[in-house]
Amino acid sequence: MQINKINQTIPKKLTKVSNNQKDTNRSTSFKGGLDSFCLGVADAIENGGLFVSFTLQDMLGTNLPRPFMGLMRNKKENKGKKNLKFAAKEMVREFTTGPSMFAIPAALLFTGKKIFGKATEIPMKLIKSFGDIHVNALENAGRAVSKQEFFQNAFTEILKNSKGEQQASSGTIEMAADFAKRLLEGASVGKKTLKSTITDMSDDFINAVKGSVQDVAHTDFTRAVISNNTSASFKDTANFLVSYADDVVKKSANKSSSEVVNYVKKLSTNKVIGRLAAIAIMYGAVMTFLQVIPKLYNKAEGKGNAGLKGLMKEETLNDKSLEENKKADKSKPSFGSAASFANKLTGNGLLAKIGSGIEFQGCNVSFPLLLGIMGFGILFPRIRQAKDKYDREEIIRRDVTTCATMCFAEKALRKGFSKFNENKSGLVLASKQTGFKDQSIFKRFFDYIRPIKGVNVLSSEQIVSKYSGIEKYKDGIKGFCEFIEGQGGKLSKVFSLTDESKNIVQGLLSKEGKDIATADNSVIKNVLEKAKDSDELKRLTDLFKEKDNPWVTKAKTLNARFTALSVIVLVPLFLGFLLPWINEKSTKKRIKEEQANMRSSETAKLIDASYFNQSQKAKEIFADMQNFAK
Repeated sequence: MQINKINQTIPKKLTKVSNNQKDTNRSTSFKGGLDSFCLGVADAIENGGLFVSFTLQDMLGTNLPRPFMGLMRNKKENKGKKNLKFAAKEMVREFTTGPSMFAIPAALLFTGKKIFGKATEIPMKLIKSFGDIHVNALENAGRAVSKQEFFQNAFTEILKNSKGEQQASSGTIEMAADFAKRLLEGASVGKKTLKSTITDMSDDFINAVKGSVQDVAHTDFTRAVISNNTSASFKDTANFLVSYADDVVKKSANKSSSEVVNYVKKLSTNKVIGRLAAIAIMYGAVMTFLQVIPKLYNKAEGKGNAGLKGLMKEETLNDKSLEENKKADKSKPSFGSAASFANKLTGNGLLAKIGSGIEFQGCNVSFPLLLGIMGFGILFPRIRQAKDKYDREEIIRRDVTTCATMCFAEKALRKGFSKFNENKSGLVLASKQTGFKDQSIFKRFFDYIRPIKGVNVLSSEQIVSKYSGIEKYKDGIKGFCEFIEGQGGKLSKVFSLTDESKNIVQGLLSKEGKDIATADNSVIKNVLEKAKDSDELKRLTDLFKEKDNPWVTKAKTLNARFTALSVIVLVPLFLGFLLPWINEKSTKKRIKEEQANMRSSETAKLIDASYFNQSQKAKEIFADMQNFAK
């Protein structure tokens, strides 16, 4: 799963359509302000990564509604009084958990970069790949290289790999030199200029890859291939190149030619190990603080379980006999050379997969790391420090459901919603791996419900790369058609999105006696191939030229709608209101059942005692009668 940097600039909303297009594309209808809002939410989540997504869901779904629901807890049973203690517990728990998961790593990373260098923020595999490129440049030059020379070597390798070239072509070398110059100039001016420069470079990179790769249907044009086993988004790669250059390249600039290669090798190894140490510290700090949170919210709640207020007598609430005996578990889980270890961390083996799975990027966490934090940092300490059996049941019901929703359900629903919109619109809204259609129905279903890998909903940047500038595809519009067909889209629906495109394609099909409504993908592809270099085809291609064309806007809007709907509406309703209500009702039901069972048991005892007493009285009367007879 690709996680974007939090400090990336949110791109401009690609929702405007030119005046000419407004006149000719009246069949493209959107919901105006509402869809613009959805696009804004989706873009913020995309650029902010897990941090923004989790924070929005956490704030709207738990932080704000749950204290309110806590305030209303057992209001009827408590004579209309508000449950201030339970609300305080909910507020402390929710407002300390989510923010700490991201604020602590962000603060530590900022400090680490200041103390140990900017390479601290670079993922381990990228440090290794940049180090290899750097060493190769040093060996070829026979001396220390400048930042610009390092950038040029790096971009040459990246462009060559991303375009699928065996050897770097003259065009690749020329583009790499241009990229190196632009990146150096942008970095020297300031962060704002650097971001703008990298965005422009990314557009050029996308066009270069789009026009070179063979498999246009399954290639992510926004992703840079740095080495055989390492890739990242181009924007992230460019930013990390600057960080590496400011750290490692700068430090090696004054080394003699005889020692610079070994110095860089050793320094790169140390940076990989330092990065691992930083991850461990960040993870350890988050986990340590999360263990303390149950103590904080239990203290805010005070003695007893405020969730039972109004359901039991006050003295019963504070009775320690309610708490089950807990066995003190004092046991804690236990969790060659530096160069060899660094190579294992950045290679293809199990250790490298584990290393990649636990990496922070900025203040964002990877999905495996998020699962670890939720399991061992949230669920385990809360269950262990539950006040009583009722509190423990509510924790399990509430927090397991919350974690499952945020980690699994929301992503699966988003993929399903994307699939529904694909069938309806004909547009490709998610990427599937090669051979997806040939898989069994069970494997395809699994790819839709798994949180990472499998089917992945296209990001805004990926949509722009696929649906704009289609003349840049290898073989032009034919390449675009191969993308739509290869990912399961419908060309007839795609070209019917606007009146002008529909009329152009229908006109070409009419020459073959075909109709766009019934023509399948192969028929439309063949007709467009025959019309190659015609004025009609040029007019059709020009409709896709701009980055804010109707197809881009439509695809982004369809994907953004469910993202905004889930974050703004579904998650708050389910996690913030419905789940606390279910907890309250379930606890009330259990207590009523227990009290009913207790009353039944006491009544039985009274009946037994009454029968015993009556039997004794009968025996006494019988004895008196015998005595009287005598």
